[in-house]
Amino acid sequence: MDNNAKKTYYTSFSTQQLLGAKEILKSMPMLYNRVYFSSKYANVLYDNTSEEFFENVSLLAPSSDLNSLRQIIKTNFLYIYEWDSINFTDNSEDYGFSFIAGKIKFIVMPFDEIEDGYKVYSYDAVTGNCLETTLKTDKKVFFNTIINDNGEIVKTCDFNIEYMNEKNTKHFIAQKKANLAVVESNSGFVKHNILILVIVLFLCVCSVIIASKMVN
Repeated sequence: MDNNAKKTYYTSFSTQQLLGAKEILKSMPMLYNRVYFSSKYANVLYDNTSEEFFENVSLLAPSSDLNSLRQIIKTNFLYIYEWDSINFTDNSEDYGFSFIAGKIKFIVMPFDEIEDGYKVYSYDAVTGNCLETTLKTDKKVFFNTIINDNGEIVKTCDFNIEYMNEKNTKHFIAQKKANLAVVESNSGFVKHNILILVIVLFLCVCSVIIASKMVN
């Protein structure tokens, strides 16, 4: 699939469109069972009748699961290189990634448990910002599992992007990994130089053969 086509998504979508996209996530159970929907979607996911509109869907997942979740997205051809934080930072932390499913943008945000709550990481592919949010919260109620009207289990967490502010969030601009462009450029020059060398050697061999025939 063309990478630009992968980036085509709704800037605003309805409840039914969200529910349709959720079914795509369910088709990837190894991902679906390890992510938590932000609490702002809880009502919609619970009764399926509340008509609301959203701009994207934020999903929280343990930092330890990010590499395997990333691989699942790649296996299902949903991966977008430009929307993955690990391709644009030398920082040892994984700030997550985004992908499109059912024309809805999903933002996967890793989290770590800390003494008095959780630390949530995120990557804004539009601005290039890596964000780190410290949430002081009651761990006993932060995560929740609901069973909706259809008997479906849905995992949610008491977190919304709107909770992020100047007091609890710090950020920096992600840069491309050092020497990434240089490596690509050098690779091109090496291929080019090898090609020239082969041509020169070929011409030399031809010259020797022609010269030897003329002498004979």
